[in-house]
Amino acid sequence: MAQLSTTAGRSRSAGRSPGEIVVDRIWRFFCSVRVAVYEIAILALLVLIGTLRGSSVPRQIEDRLPFTAPLVDRWYSWDVFHSLPFMAILTLLAVAIAICTLNRAPAIWAAISHPTVTTTHGFLQRTETSARISTGDVPATLAAHLETSLRAAKYRVLTERRGEEIHLYADRFRFARLGTFPFHLALILVLLGGIVGARWGFREEIFVIPEGSVRPLGHGTDLSVRLDNFSDTYREDGVPREYRSDLTLLRDGEPVKAGSATVNHPLTYRDIVFYQTSFGQAVVLRITDDQGRVLYDDALPLEFRSTLNADAPAASLDLVPVGMQLRVIAPDENPWNAPERDTLNLQSGQLYFLLRPLGPESPLTTPAGVVGRQGTAASLQGLTIDFVRERRFSLLQVGRNPGIPIFIGAAFLMVGGLAVTFYFPHRRLRGIVASDGNGGSRATLAPLARRDWSAQRVFSRLIDDVEEQLGVRAARISTQPPPSIAPTGD
Repeated sequence: MAQLSTTAGRSRSAGRSPGEIVVDRIWRFFCSVRVAVYEIAILALLVLIGTLRGSSVPRQIEDRLPFTAPLVDRWYSWDVFHSLPFMAILTLLAVAIAICTLNRAPAIWAAISHPTVTTTHGFLQRTETSARISTGDVPATLAAHLETSLRAAKYRVLTERRGEEIHLYADRFRFARLGTFPFHLALILVLLGGIVGARWGFREEIFVIPEGSVRPLGHGTDLSVRLDNFSDTYREDGVPREYRSDLTLLRDGEPVKAGSATVNHPLTYRDIVFYQTSFGQAVVLRITDDQGRVLYDDALPLEFRSTLNADAPAASLDLVPVGMQLRVIAPDENPWNAPERDTLNLQSGQLYFLLRPLGPESPLTTPAGVVGRQGTAASLQGLTIDFVRERRFSLLQVGRNPGIPIFIGAAFLMVGGLAVTFYFPHRRLRGIVASDGNGGSRATLAPLARRDWSAQRVFSRLIDDVEEQLGVRAARISTQPPPSIAPTGD
C-alpha cells in the first residue's frame, strides 16, 4: 500500500515543473483542515494571553510559582495584540480562508450553472419524502405539464431524456449558494481589520491633561489635546451625575475639532476616540533656576500617593537641565484616617516640595525639602518654586482603531450573506417521468432536503400547486415516522 501511495505521488508530480509543485503544496497547505485547526488554536492562545495580561492572573501565577517571575514580567510588558506573531497568525488565517474559498468556487459555480439532471430510482425511493403523480398522458406530455407548473412557481427546470424515461431537475434561488462568498469575504475582512488595528492602532489607557494645558497625543498622530474646562456635577445624595471634559484637538497649533467627552459619550475625531474615565487634583507651578531660566511653567497633575503622607496626592517632575527630581506633596485629604501617618501636617493652600538627585552627575547629594504656600515663592537648592494656583486634571483613555471601517463593511457582508443563505435557501428537486405500462405515465418527484423540515414543507406546498394545476391527486410518500404525542393526563 505504501508503494502504491508513493507511485501515485510520483505520478501526480510527473511532467510538472518545480514551480508548479511548490505552488501546489502551498495551495494544499492552506486548504488543510488540520493546519486550520492549529492556526485557530494558536490564535485562541494569543487572545487568551493578551486578555489575561490586563488582569491579576499573571501575578497570581508568580505568587504560587516564584520561579516564573521573569516570565510574568515579560508577560505584562508584551503587547500581544500589537505584536508581530498576532498579526502573522491573522494573516495566515486570512490567506487560508481566501484560498479555500477560491478552491471551492469552481465546484459551486458548476453546481449552479450546470447541475446534474439525471437521477436514479434508488435515490427517489430512499428520500425522506416524495410524491407520485399518475395521468393518462404520455410521459412527454406529463413532463411538459410538470415543467409549466414548476416554472409558474419560479423554479428553473431542466430535463434530459434517458431511454424511455425523462429525468427532471428543478431549483429555485440557485444564486443563493453564492451567499457563502460574502460570508467568507467578511471573515477575511474581520482578520484584515484586526491586522490593520494591530499595526496602526493604539490604546492609551492613562492620558492625563490638566485644565488649561496642552498635551501631545503621540503615536504618530501629530495631534495635541487641550483641556479647556473640566466640570463634575452630583445628585443630591452625592452620587456623581456627570464628569465632563471640554477638549480642543490641535494640529500644528491650529484647532481641528472641539467637543466634550463624558463617561458615556466619548469624543470622536476620525478614527480616534477619547473616553472620559476619571479626574483628580493638579497644581500650577512656575519653576526657575538661579539664572532666571524657566524650567517648568504648567499644571502638574497629582497622580499618586506619597509614602510621606499616605492620604495625600503627590506628583513627580524630572528637572533634567539641573539634574534634580522634584516631588510635590499636597495636604492630607483624610486627616481622620491614621493621623499618626501624616508626618508633614500640611494645611490648605500649602505644598511640600522635595528635591532628589537625578542621575549620577546631579549637583544634589541628599534630598532637600521645603513647605511652599500658594502665592508665595519658595527657594530650594537654587531653584525658585512658585505655587500659582490649584486646578484639576482629567483622566482619559484614548483609542485608535483604523480597522473599524473594515469591521463595519465585514458586518454588512456577514449579515447579508447569512440573510441570503437563510431567507433564500437553494431549493432543489429531482424526478423521473416514465410510462406506467398501461398507456399512461407516472412521475416521481423528491426534494433534495435530507433532514431539512423547512424544505420538505416547501415541497409539500409545491405539490399542492401542481395538483391544482394538473387536476390530479398525488400520492405522497414519507419514510419518516409520525411525531409521537405525549399523553396529556386528562
